[in-house]
Amino acid sequence: MKKLFFTLFIIPALLIAQEEDAILNDAINRNSSNALRINYKTENKGNPYLYDEWKKGYLVINDTVISKQDKLQMDLEKGELIVGMGEGRGTIIDDKSVTGFAINKPDNLNKHFYVRLEPSQFEDTDRTSQFYEVISNLEKTNYLVKEVQKYLYDPNRSRGYQTENSLPMEWKKRTYYFIKNSSGKYIKTKLNKKAVLKVLSDKNKEVKSYVASNKINFKKEHDVVKLLNYYHSL
Repeated sequence: MKKLFFTLFIIPALLIAQEEDAILNDAINRNSSNALRINYKTENKGNPYLYDEWKKGYLVINDTVISKQDKLQMDLEKGELIVGMGEGRGTIIDDKSVTGFAINKPDNLNKHFYVRLEPSQFEDTDRTSQFYEVISNLEKTNYLVKEVQKYLYDPNRSRGYQTENSLPMEWKKRTYYFIKNSSGKYIKTKLNKKAVLKVLSDKNKEVKSYVASNKINFKKEHDVVKLLNYYHSL
């Protein structure tokens, strides 16, 4: 895991050698049967993707190899990574040799960093192997990760228009956070004071003192990361 985070944060400009490029091509070719057309314009409001268009970024192969990509997308309904193939088409990448990836944010300077996590890395092991977004910070730690999902919401039902269906279905987001505890396992939590302090209760006195002296805002992801960095330094 440490090697992966070094790769993601420290050397994103690393170029891959020819033989390493073959690893990526094999991974994509093995998934060519999963080719699909990305449809951003439907009768529904919004779409199930991270962004409304393809974004640049890079893939991480086997925790060590970086491969720049001109077209990446994340399907937030299914949790699938998609690599663009041209003409609006994409390939779902589910090969486990792809252990992480990054997608540019709109400013093209910052990135969304994702890492593949296994069920054994969670306190609740009733999960599947999938990608989680790492909340990045100056210390480059992985103590806070999140899963963002999109789901179709029917506004007609909430307004009592079940029979008219006058409003289009729309894609909405829901977010789940996971904190790494002292045992190195991720625990599902909410970003509020009560929930976070419960996970960190084994060092309650020190943590509460840090929260008070540093005016931690539990609604801000990066404030929580600061607290987690302190907690794991004790």
